[in-house]
Amino acid sequence: MAKKLLVIANWKMYVQSQEAAKAYVAGLKRKLKTIGGVEVWLAPSFSILPLLKGIKVGAQAVSAHADGAHTGEVSSAMLKAAGASFVIIGHSERRAVSDTNEAVHEQLVRAAEAGLVPVLCVGEQERTQDGSHWNFIEEQLASALRGAQSLAGKLVVAYEPVWAIGKSAQDAMQAEELQETVIFIRKTLAELLGRTDALKVRILYGGSVEGDNAQKLLVEGGVGGFLVGHASATLDDFVAILKQCKK
Repeated sequence: MAKKLLVIANWKMYVQSQEAAKAYVAGLKRKLKTIGGVEVWLAPSFSILPLLKGIKVGAQAVSAHADGAHTGEVSSAMLKAAGASFVIIGHSERRAVSDTNEAVHEQLVRAAEAGLVPVLCVGEQERTQDGSHWNFIEEQLASALRGAQSLAGKLVVAYEPVWAIGKSAQDAMQAEELQETVIFIRKTLAELLGRTDALKVRILYGGSVEGDNAQKLLVEGGVGGFLVGHASATLDDFVAILKQCKK
């Protein structure tokens, strides 16, 4: 039986107050009663995460360290204790400021140790004429999943082409380009994890998803759902995407 479509809301720093977060979740839960066939996860800020009830919540980042003298870091065990069930790892915004491929690998290991579902983000800065962007994506996957074959049943991969983020639906990645990339990611996962385990991995898309293009990306792009950034911060915009997933 096929898994439900999965849509993850990455609030980033857009939703900052506890009151706004709680009101959003209450409204979302009401809306979800009329939207079937879609699994929704929510990634709020660290400070808000423990306060949200009745919906699956996770974190936007995790430390590569299990414990020790690492000021400002939040460990996977701390996230688990706070109520997180998943964590986003290797997001392009994190990679841009600090997270190397090796750090992403260590974060994934720490998440697995704590029983958190890793949502591994991969994606190229630009589409190259010589096809080197395929090597870039392959290296991100290979480095992160080194020795992590046992995660296949839980792992989620979110493809986020950096060049498409922040663009309109018309100017962002088109469905045929996405389908080609999903096939490549699935093939790479099969080489890393084995074909059977690779088929268990959900592949999401995270580059300028809106209500206007969500359905086409799903149907023609071949993804199993979305990782939604800015559009998830406003309940109406996020619900518009979820409704397209229902059709």
